[in-house]
Amino acid sequence: MSRLLVEGVWRPDTDGAVALAGQRAEAGQFRSVVGGVEFPAEPLRYHLFVSHSCPFAHRTLIARALKSLDDLVPISIVHPRWNSNDGWKFGDTPLSTPDRSGEDFSHLHQAYTKSRPGLTARVTVPVLWDTRTRQIVNNESLDIVRMFDTAFEAVKPSEISLMPLGDHAESDALAARIATDLSIAVYKAGGARGQANFDEVLDRIFALLDELEDRLSDGRAYLLGSELRIPDIVAFTPLVRFDAVYNPLFRISLRRLVDYPYLRDYVRRIWDIPAVRDTVRFDHILPHYHDGDWGVADRTILPPLPAVDFRSAPRPEAISTKPLAPT
Repeated sequence: MSRLLVEGVWRPDTDGAVALAGQRAEAGQFRSVVGGVEFPAEPLRYHLFVSHSCPFAHRTLIARALKSLDDLVPISIVHPRWNSNDGWKFGDTPLSTPDRSGEDFSHLHQAYTKSRPGLTARVTVPVLWDTRTRQIVNNESLDIVRMFDTAFEAVKPSEISLMPLGDHAESDALAARIATDLSIAVYKAGGARGQANFDEVLDRIFALLDELEDRLSDGRAYLLGSELRIPDIVAFTPLVRFDAVYNPLFRISLRRLVDYPYLRDYVRRIWDIPAVRDTVRFDHILPHYHDGDWGVADRTILPPLPAVDFRSAPRPEAISTKPLAPT
């Protein structure tokens, strides 16, 4: 069963296939941009609804922190446990905040229906909310990251740019590839139906990880060179969750992040940036996935045997072995 808005009504127990027949219910239905006439960049006008557990919302928190926008764009945090009829929920708890946007929402779906009555949509984070016109500006994470990078420069200039100088084609293409073959693909692996579908998704995930490992093997600090850019943010949020969540929970178990020496060091390098490290909240991530309704859709699927060659490492001389004692 699915929890989503259907024609403006929150449906906590809907058969998604039936409810969405002939309709579209996708993330990213709000795609306006801060910086134009309709939504000018102004301090404290915009509010970010996020979950620390969600890798897509995490992208926006990293961009916000790197660009030092904490005092310009306040946030409200939904609770990481969403396996209830309410979906994403605000609250004054150790793992969430009340809605601080001025609307006093108790649930995130209320922001969607206030913005667009009659909407059929999946209710997702992040959400960039305009407190002036009282509507969602954008709920597509990469759009929000790019806005945070450039839209507020006139209000608060920054020495950091998340886009390379000149042609952005390589950066955009790499970010899109990582989003498709890693960020989204891990959920497709968990939701796969049938062994062939599962195997095809895993092939794409590990082909990308192999490609990123090779890219970093030339000694570069980040994917596009010596400076952290948007593709690094897109890669970091699933990679930092990989061994703790996706590898065990979604059975993406051929290799772990720690089995990729260059990728492992790359994630550590990004983690060591204080502004980034402060956005990583495993106290939100672990309960969201392991105490939520995540899991594999088809339990007949077999995970891959981990790529461990038990014969490859020579036995240290200091270790002695004895035959097993008879029982």
